[in-house]
Amino acid sequence: MAIEEFHYRLRWRARTSRAGFHPGTQRGLGSEYRGLAPLTATGDPRRIDLRATTRDPFGQLLVRLYTQPSSVPVYALADLSASMGFRGAARKLDVLADFVAALGLSAFRTGDPAAFISCDERIRAEYTRPLAWNRGTGLELAALLRELEPDGAACTALLRAAEQLPATRALVFVISDFYLEPELIDALLRRLARHELVPIVVRDSAELELPAFGLARLRDAEHGEQRMYFVRESLRVRLRERARAHDAFLTRSFERAGARAVTLTDRFDAARVTRHFYG
Repeated sequence: MAIEEFHYRLRWRARTSRAGFHPGTQRGLGSEYRGLAPLTATGDPRRIDLRATTRDPFGQLLVRLYTQPSSVPVYALADLSASMGFRGAARKLDVLADFVAALGLSAFRTGDPAAFISCDERIRAEYTRPLAWNRGTGLELAALLRELEPDGAACTALLRAAEQLPATRALVFVISDFYLEPELIDALLRRLARHELVPIVVRDSAELELPAFGLARLRDAEHGEQRMYFVRESLRVRLRERARAHDAFLTRSFERAGARAVTLTDRFDAARVTRHFYG
């Protein structure tokens, strides 16, 4: 199966010393000119600027300084709670798997290390991979996720996953349907405030489909509880209003955290993710 690769860029300077693609702060072999300095201060004669040297009133040998592009650590925090197993137009977990496969390849080709942390009520070690430059990690993990039938009643371990991230600023994707408690969402956003956060909101167009009229057994996808409802138009309207209110809450919360979400409905769309960074 072909993988849809997406592209990302950062509008801030990476502080890591390892060479990469993104604008950095470290001096080194790059193309971004940053000024002149005496050879005695740099010890690198390869970039002596003869013209500037001949004009120096102190007779110093001057060298050109450049900023080295740097790599940035990329983290994916994935929601494996039961609601991600919803099957409608597609299975949400399959959309998550497609994103994980694409992220693994995209980060590798950009020259960035990537890590994947999967959570429900606990961090799921079997679906978690440490930070590494590895082309195949995303593919391997995606294959495992497609076989998973999630049954976790919550995704509280996202907070512990956020605590494991380094102090150095990173690019962090949180992939979830975000049917989480408001307090959990707010706490998670606070813990990720020092990073560049991109929420990936996974939706299914069939989630709010109800029969037009009559009895229906509805199941809470997160907790597994089932109840019988008499479906009428007032119930349909109430459910839509609750969904709109929750989405409005998410938008406000993301805006306060300085983040913009990417919504993937029914399928993974690499072009939509790329537009988030370049649009």
